[in-house]
Amino acid sequence: MSAEVEAALKRHAGAVDALISQIVPPAGIPHLSEPVRHHLATGGKRIRPALCLLTCESLGGDPAKAMNFAVAVELLHNMFLLHDDIEDGDTVRRDAPTVWVKYGIPNAINAGDWLLGRTYACAAASPLPDAARLELLEILTETYETTCRGQALDINSRGSDPYAVEDYIEMARLKTGRYLVLGMVGGAVAAGCGRTVKDALWELGENMGPAFQIQDDVIDLTLGKGRGGVLGSDIREGKASILYAFALSKAAGEERERLISIMRRAREETSDDDVRWTIDLYGRTGALDFASGFADNLVRQAFETIERLPVDNKEMFRQIARYMIGRKK
Repeated sequence: MSAEVEAALKRHAGAVDALISQIVPPAGIPHLSEPVRHHLATGGKRIRPALCLLTCESLGGDPAKAMNFAVAVELLHNMFLLHDDIEDGDTVRRDAPTVWVKYGIPNAINAGDWLLGRTYACAAASPLPDAARLELLEILTETYETTCRGQALDINSRGSDPYAVEDYIEMARLKTGRYLVLGMVGGAVAAGCGRTVKDALWELGENMGPAFQIQDDVIDLTLGKGRGGVLGSDIREGKASILYAFALSKAAGEERERLISIMRRAREETSDDDVRWTIDLYGRTGALDFASGFADNLVRQAFETIERLPVDNKEMFRQIARYMIGRKK
């Protein structure tokens, strides 16, 4: 990423944190402020809201008018994370105890529900004409519902047989595709852009989303996604990743049966040996190489979409795509 784009993202992220502090006070709301603040304090680079503001600015708009929606996107993101940790059984998020572990599942669910309310209140307060505010609420709602559909496929496909790469891509596009570029589209709305620009940004998500999800799958086997250095969390929860889909199509006999059996086990019953064996199988079947090649093809398609964007500063969008797809954690 160029120093210019990186500096702009950091600048916007700082402004986002300032508004979040007003919307989510550190104290004063019993049993809500503390767990939400614990989660927010674990980190996160505020990339999604920063991209919203940077996109608005790059398209000739005033980022101040997109600020409320940018923060709404970040609140939605964190709401999903709170619930996702419960659904996946993850005990660590960004190397800190997850909210459900520290405060209990009921409080974690309720904190996420409260964040969703804050999300809509924040977006509705955007300093824009009524028509633009309504459009922001519509794309927020549509993205929220689509992401939930993708999550439903994800959590109900664990250990599935049959399960094809096409099934995985459908899940990833629903779960991540629109969600990943929601802020960018919101930035375009705030900048007063027409349908052509917004449609191109949605299309960008159709390719970047699955590429991002594939990268997430690979990171889980190499760097642990900031979960206390634990590798293979996706295997322990039986996640039907692109690696699982490909290995399932290549493995046979006892190996195939063992793979399915491991994926269907309860998390606490999945041993370290199970995880090591599965990672080894992914390597031997060529699943890791396949996943990297598939992601590379999606990246190429994303860059082709960027070239069709009717904007002068295409390089900024190229830098964004490189950052989102090439992240390490």
